[in-house]
This record gives sequence, structure tokens and C-alpha cells, in this order.
Amino acid sequence: MRRFFRYAFLGFTWLFLAAIVVQVYFAGLMLFGQEGGRGLHEGTGYILGTTGALFLVLPALARAGATTIVLGVVLTLITFFQPNLTFARDTSPAIAALHTVNALLIVAISVLLVRRATELVREERGAGTAATASAAR
Repeated sequence: MRRFFRYAFLGFTWLFLAAIVVQVYFAGLMLFGQEGGRGLHEGTGYILGTTGALFLVLPALARAGATTIVLGVVLTLITFFQPNLTFARDTSPAIAALHTVNALLIVAISVLLVRRATELVREERGAGTAATASAAR
């Protein structure tokens, strides 16, 4: 079962990172006046904030280790609260500007989790190969 969750964790981290790249593209559409860019950016942001909750459970189910689990929790929280930073646009532009800084943090943690998930799958493959080799003896 651990093997399944490690592969699921790896797949989800890659999908999440790809969705962030698409999200940045939608932000570019919005900034350069493309009609519908704002709606796409906002909608994708809410989807990321919701689906990011899987980072609360997948690292634990994959037995990824305490550091990776904590990174998953942090990523879930900052992704969930990311849209809320824009609500301060009228009252505190300095706080609203943290939306872009937080986005960079989301990307960085996502890349880190992709790397950790990749290591877990490699470890799993190595364990599988070793078990097959010893069974063949």
C-alpha cells in the first residue's frame, strides 16, 4: 500500500506544480488585458487551494517522513490562504502585495515536494529490485 501512495504522491505533486505554471500563465493573461484571464486565474486559484488539502494526507500515507509531512501541511495552509491576500487590496496594498511573494513560496515548496516524492519512488523501486533479487536466489 505504501508503494501506491508514494506513486500517488509523486503524481499529485507533479500535477499540482503543472497547475501552478498554468495559474501563472492565467495571471499573465489577466495582467496583459486578455478577456477572461482574471476569471481563469481566480478559479484556478480556488481549485488549487482546495485540492492542496491532499498534501495534508498524501505525504503521511506515503510514509514520506516528518519533514515532508510538515512541508505538505505548510503548502496546504499557504495555498488555502493565498486568495485571501488579495482581499486586502483596498485597505492595505502592502499586505495584498504578499500575494505574489506567497506564490513564489508555493512554487518553491512544490518543487521541493516533487523532489522528495521522486526520491521516495526511487527508494521504493530500489527496495522492489532488492526484494526481487533476493527472492531469485
